[in-house]
Amino acid sequence: MSLQSAVGFSALGSEHAAIAGEGVEELGRSGVAVGESGIGYAAGDAVAAATYLVSGGSL
Repeated sequence: MSLQSAVGFSALGSEHAAIAGEGVEELGRSGVAVGESGIGYAAGDAVAAATYLVSGGSL
């Protein structure tokens, strides 16, 4: 392998690693958003259940 080829492959490998790192970061952010969404739904469900029970079970 020539030095020029080795340098080219090294640059491509570095670029790939950087892009892969960005992908992992994005997955982490989306995971947090999904967790926050789930918490929001759970809180809304709890309020709805409490309202239902306080009203004596009638809507």
